[in-house]
Amino acid sequence: MIPNVDDRLASVIRALTEVVLPHLPPEASLAQEQVQLSVGHLQILRAQLDALPGYEQEELADARALGQALASCSGGPETQAAQTALTAAVAAQGEQHRALLKAINEAIEALVRAVGADGDAASRGQLSATILKHEHARSQKDRQWFAPFGFDTL
Repeated sequence: MIPNVDDRLASVIRALTEVVLPHLPPEASLAQEQVQLSVGHLQILRAQLDALPGYEQEELADARALGQALASCSGGPETQAAQTALTAAVAAQGEQHRALLKAINEAIEALVRAVGADGDAASRGQLSATILKHEHARSQKDRQWFAPFGFDTL
């Protein structure tokens, strides 16, 4: 029988807390801290496991919305090429949400660099305002996602 993901995470947590951590020497405070941090992250992953697909879909939708909002950026050849790449990344489909999100975020980053290099003045002004508006909304969602764990990302 193959254990499910939750059981596997619980097993790793147990190994770290019951085997690894107690055998670290007292002077290895950094290693102890890192094991405890790793255990905390694994516990959070276990708690969020069922909600993760919805969160990732929402995160992808937000990235697409930002990419679409940046569609009006214009400028020279670098900006035009980056705009074409961003449009393609936003339009891409598939089951791999993380890969799509990564591609969109990389295309947005490339557009930011391109607009900085040869974008027109209006695009340079619009770019920051648009990104800040969209990322403010995204950060509020992220705060809610991590609120049960006492984290505040702001």
